[in-house]
Amino acid sequence: MQHHILLVEDDAELRREMREYLTRRSHDVTAVETIAEARDLLARSRATGDTFGVVLCDLNLGDGNGIDLFVEFAALYPSCHWILMSGDPDPERLKAARRRLPELPPCTILSKPVSLRSLAALFSADPWK
Repeated sequence: MQHHILLVEDDAELRREMREYLTRRSHDVTAVETIAEARDLLARSRATGDTFGVVLCDLNLGDGNGIDLFVEFAALYPSCHWILMSGDPDPERLKAARRRLPELPPCTILSKPVSLRSLAALFSADPWK
């Protein structure tokens, strides 16, 4: 199954590798390096109706945090799957956000380094179908 993916990753080489790998597996990938770019794309996609099926976002970026992006946009896109990844995940911060906003949809947390094969397998597993 093909997914329309927003990839938010500030490491240029990793972003390129992930985009190329997922594109070769027939996914439509839009890759950006900042939270600001992601916010802009998510806001525009809401206005045009061309929404993303998956947001794959690093947690710690130079201009913000992936959890903040998730909190800001997840409720606006109830059918979007969120995958947050980090070499230093902060599960307590996500738990705190969920306590404040229990209506937040589920998301997947991945530890970096992310195996590209594991990532591809995640897209082909339930509930991604």
